[in-house]
Order: sequence, then C-alpha cells, then structure tokens
Amino acid sequence: MKEKEMDIYLDASSTSPPSEKVIHEIHEIQNKFWGNPSSLHTEGIKAAYILEQSRYIIAEKFSIIPEQIIFTSGATESVYIALNQTANNMSPGRIIISSVEHPSVIYSAQQLVKSGWELVRWPVDKFGVIDMKYLDEFLKYPTKIVSLIWGQSEIGSLQPISYIANLCKQKGIYFHTDATQVIPQGIINFSSTRVSSLSASAHKFRGPKGIGLLIIDLDYINLLKSNYKHSQEYGIRMGTQAIPLIKGMAVALEELNAVSTIADDQLNFEKTTTTILTNLLRAELLKIDELSLTGHPIIRLPNHLSFLLTHKGVPISSRRVVTELSKIGIYVSSGSACTMNKDKDSYVLESTGISKKYLKSNLRLSLGSWIKDLDIQLVYNSINSIINDITK
Repeated sequence: MKEKEMDIYLDASSTSPPSEKVIHEIHEIQNKFWGNPSSLHTEGIKAAYILEQSRYIIAEKFSIIPEQIIFTSGATESVYIALNQTANNMSPGRIIISSVEHPSVIYSAQQLVKSGWELVRWPVDKFGVIDMKYLDEFLKYPTKIVSLIWGQSEIGSLQPISYIANLCKQKGIYFHTDATQVIPQGIINFSSTRVSSLSASAHKFRGPKGIGLLIIDLDYINLLKSNYKHSQEYGIRMGTQAIPLIKGMAVALEELNAVSTIADDQLNFEKTTTTILTNLLRAELLKIDELSLTGHPIIRLPNHLSFLLTHKGVPISSRRVVTELSKIGIYVSSGSACTMNKDKDSYVLESTGISKKYLKSNLRLSLGSWIKDLDIQLVYNSINSIINDITK
C-alpha cells in the first residue's frame, strides 16, 4: 500500500479540528479585544462585554442563566473544581466514581483520600455500564459526592446519568458528570439532566483547545466557592479569562446544531449525517472476522466505534494497526488520548472483564462532521487490508 494516499481523521474523541468560523473569531478577538475584562478602562470594558456576551450565548444554548457557567482551561480543571472545591466545603465522607472514569476524575478523587475521604469505585458490567445491584449500597450515608462519566471515550458506553442524578438529588448527594464526549453529539437542556454540575471541553466540539466550562445547578454554586479571595468567575475560579478562547467556544456551540433530549431517563441523540455514517462504517467493519465490538452495542455515543482485534484467539496489537493506518493518512486511536501514550494495559477494558492478554487490542474510531460518504469504504478497505497483512 502506498504511503499517504488520503487524510481521514477518525479521532474526534481525542480532539476535533476547529471550524473556520471559530478560527476567524479567535483571530478577530485577539486583535481587537485584547484588554483585561477586569480592568475599568475602555479596553477592559470592551473585553468584559465579549466575555459576558459569550456567557449569555452559551447559557441560552443550555437553557440556563449566565451565572451557572464557569469558564475553565478545560474539562480536567472543571472536574477538579467540581469535585475538590466542593469537597473542601464539606466535612469528609464518601465519594463514588465508576471504574471506567477519565484519568482526571480518578486523580481528583484520589486527592480527596488525602483529606480523609473514602473513595469507592462503582463496578461496571461487561458493556462498561455501572452495575445497578450496587445502587442502594452506594447511594446512602456516608456518600456525599458521586461522579460518573456520561460517555466513555474508550469504549463509547453511556451511563444512566439522569436516573442516578435524580436519586442523588432526592438523597442530598452532590452529583457531577464528565460530559466531555456527550456534548459534541448535541446540546442538552441542563435542567433535564438533574445533575449538580457538568464539565466539558471546547476542543471536543470544534472549538479551541485550552478552554472548557463547568455548568452548575444554582443550589450548589456557593458550595464550589474557593477559599482564595478573587473576583473572577463568581469567586469559583481565579485567573484572567481567555476572551478569544471563550468567544471561540461560544461560536463552536452556536455552530453545533444537533440537540439531544432526555426522556424516561434515556438520552436520545438527534440523527445527524455523522451518526448515519458511523452506523454505515460499523456495519462494514463488522464484516471483518477479526473485529468484535467493545462497549454497549446500542446505548453508546452515536459517533463512536470501538473494536477488540483478535485472530484465531490471538490478540492483534491495536497500536500496530493505528501506526499502519497513519502511514496512509487515516487517523484512528487505540484508546483514550490521555493514556494511550503510556505503555500500560487498558483499565477500562479490564473493568469490563476482558482477559488481560487482550487489553492492548482495542481500536477506536470516532467520527465528526468533516467525514464524507466516500471516506467510509476507503476506511473499511484500508483496515481490512492491514489486518489481512498482519494475520497472514
């Protein structure tokens, strides 16, 4: 196979290319509205206007008020604020996270152990969905905080977020969700989620890197206040706001036309060209004997495909397939971007009960709005050809 025949980016779960309008807006703001929004002079006032205009635009998209939005450097910081600053304003208790959380949630929760908190990981089933038999045990005293990832980036499975969040609300338990992978699939009415707080990153939905948000239920805003005295972001997050990036995120959300809804505690995604192409690619790839789907077969991110690679019971290195595809300009991944550069077994796959020898055999493809119809057959042919070459 010749080198560099095409350029097809299938790693949206890792990051997404910023749209042309986002790039243009960032350039314009950087040039014309570079003032510090906390300054009282004209340049500061102009920057402050862009800041609050962006906050209003984003609030309107999520059907909330502007004061519920905290701008951060990304979902990782949002997670830390949501968990650690909340815990700092409570007496120690128990925090529950799933066994398939993003590393940022695991790290934040582990930090609380140093402050006297008990950390418990909620086991998942073979599909990576939390095991509901632990529901009564985990959602009782001394549990004070629960944090569950909504859409798992490595295997695509969705957790029953609104159902658990509603139970937590009834019991007075603070509930956070990492919605980083879900928001790019469609805007959600925040109140319908029933969560206490929700975190996301702009670069997952064609916005700029280095900016994210934390959306907070009004009942919990004071609980997230920092011990430090500062005036930015309602006393929750210090530091000069990155106006160009914030505006870029607002533009990206304006361009995100898809809407997701929650009915009977089920998250429903709007059918888009991306989801249609994902389903077409899934059908094609499942023709390859060496590929078997990981994660939940139905209740999953609509742009996400993940497969275990094996041949006659022998694992195939997903990194090798990723490398060979990259040589011809098809870009996929072997798992979470935050862990794939480390030569370690996948704790996510391990949590689902997959045998240790297959823990480095997961291949992930995640699509975005830039994918075209013609790409699907090219991707299938290329993956099929590479696997055939490897298994000869």
